Amino acid sequence: MNTAMQSILTRRSVRSFTDKQIDDEALDLILQAAVNAPSGRGQQPWHFTALQNPQLLRQLDELVVGPNDSFFYNAPTLILVSIEIGNAYEKEDTACALTNMMQAAHALGLGSVWCNRINSNHEIDTNLTDFGVPEGYRVTGTLAVGYPNESAPSAKILKENTITYVR
Repeated sequence: MNTAMQSILTRRSVRSFTDKQIDDEALDLILQAAVNAPSGRGQQPWHFTALQNPQLLRQLDELVVGPNDSFFYNAPTLILVSIEIGNAYEKEDTACALTNMMQAAHALGLGSVWCNRINSNHEIDTNLTDFGVPEGYRVTGTLAVGYPNESAPSAKILKENTITYVR
């Protein structure tokens, strides 16, 4: 089995991270994976904000879930995916970019998890310019990234009868 397939079949969501920040080279590779994802009609309507400032991360947590919780599991890096407001393919484009980033993080020995507490919360998803999201964009997904603070999650138990071959 080639390494790409091995990576796809072994990636798991990580929900516990160490405090150690990821290095700039890893972050850049993860973001390159994002901007190279497919997008509807090739529009590339996205913007990626890599948030690593501890004070801003705490402020965002308080805004989203309150002072005593973390919607991104206290990861040292949170990548906010935002899409131009009104884009017809925001869900599809977000999913492609986030999938690429999760695979890139896994290939680099990092953990990640897609966090869904901001997207579709219209009270805040379009009002995050203080956190680096450009005006006119809506946050459609977030990715927590860091070094796993746990052993790799066990193999996924796959639901049966989810594939049909019609030949």
